[in-house]
Amino acid sequence: MTTGATPAAATLGDVGAAGDQVSATRAVPEFALARDRGLVGSFGGFGAQFNQHLYAKISGPPPGLPNLETKVVALQPQFVRIFFNTSEWTNADRMESFVRTVELAQRANAEINITWQGSTFEFAMRNMARFADVVEGLLQKRAGESLWVTLFNEPNTTQRTLTEYEQVHRLLDRELRARGVRGRVHFMGGDLIRSTVGPSQADWFRYMASHMGDLLDAWSVHVYWDFWDSAKIDTRLLGEVRTIFSTIPAEQRRPLYITEFGVRGLEGFEGETSFEPGFWPDGTGMSETNTAAFQQAWFNIRAAQLGYTATVKWDAYPAKYDAGTQDHAAIGPGAAGWPTRPVYHVLQLMSLTTKPRGGSIVDVVPSAGADPAKLLTAYVSPASDVTILGLDMDGGAIAKTSHVPVSYSLGGLPPSTPFRLLVWNGDSSGRNMDARFIDSGPEGVLEFAVPLDAVFALTNTPIMSLPW
Repeated sequence: MTTGATPAAATLGDVGAAGDQVSATRAVPEFALARDRGLVGSFGGFGAQFNQHLYAKISGPPPGLPNLETKVVALQPQFVRIFFNTSEWTNADRMESFVRTVELAQRANAEINITWQGSTFEFAMRNMARFADVVEGLLQKRAGESLWVTLFNEPNTTQRTLTEYEQVHRLLDRELRARGVRGRVHFMGGDLIRSTVGPSQADWFRYMASHMGDLLDAWSVHVYWDFWDSAKIDTRLLGEVRTIFSTIPAEQRRPLYITEFGVRGLEGFEGETSFEPGFWPDGTGMSETNTAAFQQAWFNIRAAQLGYTATVKWDAYPAKYDAGTQDHAAIGPGAAGWPTRPVYHVLQLMSLTTKPRGGSIVDVVPSAGADPAKLLTAYVSPASDVTILGLDMDGGAIAKTSHVPVSYSLGGLPPSTPFRLLVWNGDSSGRNMDARFIDSGPEGVLEFAVPLDAVFALTNTPIMSLPW
């Protein structure tokens, strides 16, 4: 693939001309920013899972860690989830790695969630005081700041009962209060997936709403799909989770987070057994493909549209959790020099243009004749800067993918304001590029074009440069 500046500039130059031609015939913008129609207040942003064993012997540890740390910090994930595995208590090396991983997330200026990975109910009840000590110790290093805590990863895939789930939370609540730090800890409940074990997802949500409303500040779910089944993005986010959410009385609802998501490929290639997340049909690891990156950007934009507070990509970099092997990572392995993959670049585009976190996701309203395949959402920062994120979903539909230009027309913007057009995959390289500045003019309208298989950010947020 070509990565040089000349071909990229030529591509976007041609596309820009196509957009100008379309604009001459369109009286009404295809989309309009509606700042008065808020979808998410205090948006938590786009983030990633950090493997807590990065620095531990179980992971090597891999070579060139300063190189990785630089890239992790440059990714600027806004919400980071980190497992606490109970083996940390019997293995000093792993405990040290856990603490160093939390410190890495702090250096990236992320909001942090610590997830008790799992155990039996009996073990949890015996050890919540020890876990409260761990949380207190982390808070002592974060003066004035707070942490999120989740108890049990994907509990609806286990034999955990709803009453046991509540009991463990109430015990941790008491232990944190006894240490005087409960006010700095937010509880997130759920981490739910599709499951046929025990109570349904609806049962879990309704129980958390009716029995644990005094404990939980948010709810979370996990979402994975196969690259050929991108329809599951809407099925899961809207048809399942949001539908259940809508049946719960408004006063009992909590903000929704997605604390794991990812796209999977073929389970094997030419007879070879696959590791997660599988292969693209030509044998390329799924995590290395532009299609995986595009679909995960699609997922992030759709989640924001549907009112989810934050998303966490599984995961940021490869390391060893336990006995299994997987590589969903945005950054490739240390043995290869920690290469940044396409999904790294598109996540970086989205995280940098929606900073600082804490602003609002607002609606972008399509006109009557708008193309339904176009997916746009908007972020308004605490300083009132505006970022529009968008793509054409046909760019991630396998039978339709191409690099042809797609035109966009967007109104409702601040008038006579320069906006910076940043494009992921504008030259088919899976990387980010500065396209150009466009002025919204006296009517607050912008017209531009990007390739079908690209993702754009249109922003007046001050950004010095895209570092990778």
